[in-house]
Amino acid sequence: MSVYVSGGKHTQGYTLIEIMVALAVFAILATLTATSMYHAFNTRARVSAQADQLNTLQLALMVVGRDVEQIISRSVRGNDMHLFPEFVGQSQYIEFTRGGVVNPNGEEQRSTLKRIAYICSEGRLVRRSWEQMDSPERSRYQDKVLLENLNECSFGYLAHNHQILSEWHEKALQQDQKSALLPLAVQLTLTLHKWGDMSLLFIIPESLYGR
Repeated sequence: MSVYVSGGKHTQGYTLIEIMVALAVFAILATLTATSMYHAFNTRARVSAQADQLNTLQLALMVVGRDVEQIISRSVRGNDMHLFPEFVGQSQYIEFTRGGVVNPNGEEQRSTLKRIAYICSEGRLVRRSWEQMDSPERSRYQDKVLLENLNECSFGYLAHNHQILSEWHEKALQQDQKSALLPLAVQLTLTLHKWGDMSLLFIIPESLYGR
């Protein structure tokens, strides 16, 4: 800092070098502050995105579990009165009849049963439902995407001999040579982006306790 003398008065000012140093320090502090704020907001955004993904996953698994727990042995008829089995189990597709659809006091003249399917396709887990159980129009259904950005998605089926099968056939024969319409449980295997593999087993009470 320099001091100038003029007419017996002292005036105080800054040199160009001091101003440049001050600006440089200000620029450094501003850069550090901006970087810290960017990382803070970026971290918050990542945490929020992961929380949303976790909520979506939990909701999807709850829906799957609710449907599987209410599986019942009931075949349906479709186009040209074609009979579809009680339970269709493939590695990428599962279809069944479930009960428990709310119909308070029987006010609506409709069945409480519902036909449901789950499809693993193109990195997504999709829930499919039909408005009518025995529908002549199988092509009339509603699809809802439960999960997206999946690296892997598949179904397995726990047989009564405690083996996991990749497919379930109608009246499948077990080691004791008794036919079973339903498996004991449905296995859902998922590989989520950045989260890794997970495998869950959903018990079918109708098959477990109704034998």
